Amino acid sequence: MKEKAVSFSGHRKVHFDMDDSYLGDKLKKLLDKIIIDVVNQGYDTFYTGMAQGFDIIAAEAVLRARDALIKTQINLVAVIPYRGQESSWGKKWKDRHDKILRACDKIEVLNETMITGCFHERNRFLADHATLLISLFSGKQGGTAHTTQCAAEKGLHIINLWNELEEKTND
Repeated sequence: MKEKAVSFSGHRKVHFDMDDSYLGDKLKKLLDKIIIDVVNQGYDTFYTGMAQGFDIIAAEAVLRARDALIKTQINLVAVIPYRGQESSWGKKWKDRHDKILRACDKIEVLNETMITGCFHERNRFLADHATLLISLFSGKQGGTAHTTQCAAEKGLHIINLWNELEEKTND
């Protein structure tokens, strides 16, 4: 476990388009602010599970922070459950995935092929290597629920943006 490391976990698909909507814009701004805040608290390593949706959007926010804080060391680590996980994705998400990988400081490929349990392995890795989890978790079962459970069992501090994002829609 890193002393000051952050992992991200969030839903791949939510009830709004995370890129082209009012809520998508709010999510990006919220991530930008939180990442700058935690960097200022000494966090310097960020782990992304590289799934479509929140993981990709959070990794892009880390890269924006790295560009904005050029005198600060910020490391981005991609944690990929299996080689080629993005092979069935659409072009837009593949392009974003590839751009992030080119900018990563380290890439952890956990398995050469898709095997049973590889996503749970990725989720445990994210919890094992961080002290803070930033999530977009609605409460529904799935990979984000598993990662959040692993993080809670390890005593990680968890920041769930779901409620904060919902509150922003009431402004």
